[in-house]
Amino acid sequence: MTFTTERLPLAVYLHATADLNFSHCKKIADDKVSFVFFDPSQKGNDLELEFERGGQVSATALFASQKFLRRKMSEALNNRKIGESLVHNPRS
Repeated sequence: MTFTTERLPLAVYLHATADLNFSHCKKIADDKVSFVFFDPSQKGNDLELEFERGGQVSATALFASQKFLRRKMSEALNNRKIGESLVHNPRS
């Protein structure tokens, strides 16, 4: 089971709390990604509600998670663009 969100702030919160383990980032549209977390206990929706109600994490964890997920987001976007360019122009 997984929990998926397109919202970077929510993904950062989930990663920072370590309540769900990050799985991967995938491109879903031009310059748009989704963040996928392992959610075997199906508690993602409850954690999202906790986030909406002002859930708190340490600043250090928050900024570390933001840096990590932005890197993963960039990797997902760049990998997809490289793959698309190879498909559209196989001679390059």
